[in-house]
Amino acid sequence: MNRGLKAGLLGLSLIAFTATAGEKEFFKYEVINGKYVEGEISADPDDKIWKTARGKDVYLYPQITVRLNDKKANSLIPKKKKVTARVKVVYNSKNIAVYVRWKDDTPSIQPVYDTDAFGDGVSVEFPNRFGKGISLPYVGMGDENHPVTVYLQKNVAGRDYQKVFISKGFGSLTEIEEDGVEISMKYNEETKEWTAVFKRPLKTDISNLKSGLVPVAFAIWDGDKYERDGNKVLSRWKFIKLGKFPINEDYVKYVSWGTPYIDWYRKDRKEDIGDPVRGKKLAIENGCNSCHRFDDQRIAPAGMAPDLSNIGVIANAVYIKESIINPNDVIIRNLNLNRHYNKGAQPDKFRAYPNNDMYQWYIMMDGKRQSKMPPFDYLSQQDINDIVAYLKTLKSWKKFK
Repeated sequence: MNRGLKAGLLGLSLIAFTATAGEKEFFKYEVINGKYVEGEISADPDDKIWKTARGKDVYLYPQITVRLNDKKANSLIPKKKKVTARVKVVYNSKNIAVYVRWKDDTPSIQPVYDTDAFGDGVSVEFPNRFGKGISLPYVGMGDENHPVTVYLQKNVAGRDYQKVFISKGFGSLTEIEEDGVEISMKYNEETKEWTAVFKRPLKTDISNLKSGLVPVAFAIWDGDKYERDGNKVLSRWKFIKLGKFPINEDYVKYVSWGTPYIDWYRKDRKEDIGDPVRGKKLAIENGCNSCHRFDDQRIAPAGMAPDLSNIGVIANAVYIKESIINPNDVIIRNLNLNRHYNKGAQPDKFRAYPNNDMYQWYIMMDGKRQSKMPPFDYLSQQDINDIVAYLKTLKSWKKFK
């Protein structure tokens, strides 16, 4: 590959490097190319600018890491299918706008006074900090050490429901006011599609997106399926390429590790990083199934640890690797701890049993959350590669209960 072609591939004018096979596939499948424009950017989904911007399909899958206390909603999860969203990005010297379009045959609106009906919605999130040396956050609204900014639009009766949040994981949303944000969402009865546009400044007091490679993730709620809060479909971290800014070579190597992914994986293709068959054996030998549920491994009590049944389509490979080696880096909060009671303990004066700590995913040490999962940093690099290769193949939520 000549130098000019390498620079074109990575969107660089000053920096070029020889991309590996995995990095080429990363840019081809995981990166959304932003279109630079000189003029103003409109947040109207019908604006002509969106007809000229090229897009990319992003796949979203049921989120099963946490569950609602809703029997009806939970019963629908095994019947769900992946959602395909068309995503486009434009930017200028000051702002960036993200366009998201997806199919929905049953548009739903959240009634004002009804607690049993829910509206359709969509969100876009960006890490507050990213780049060389910074781990990817948990894609489900960030984590304790890696907060994200979430831009949310929902279809609510009587008002234009738009919110901006800072989030450090489930149950931690803090609403903020952010100047320069515009969000719109429209439904097309003819095509049976929702389209939303999120416009924000490239640089705010909280985050700076003036980078050649920007992580972004998406979530969609279908009110007809009782989806709200953590019950939704979401993507793994994707990346926006902004060609006006330099790309850090080390960051490319970091985020592209483990490409390709299962949602376009061909059975006749040799796995790049390891042996999935050996990886499954290692996962079982090292006791992963004693806490996590995945594949045909269902011996762990539901909710004891995050369900990994579709981890291969929700998490980036490098995130999976880091979770194995250093689980304290990204600590996920779990909700609804009061659904599990320790009936072997002494009840209080109201005859209520205490919560069963076995179902809490972390412990508190010196005022900080620490993962209950031990680090598996003693494993060899090949062992880790094989386990990640196996977990990347997991894409089923059909056994969710």
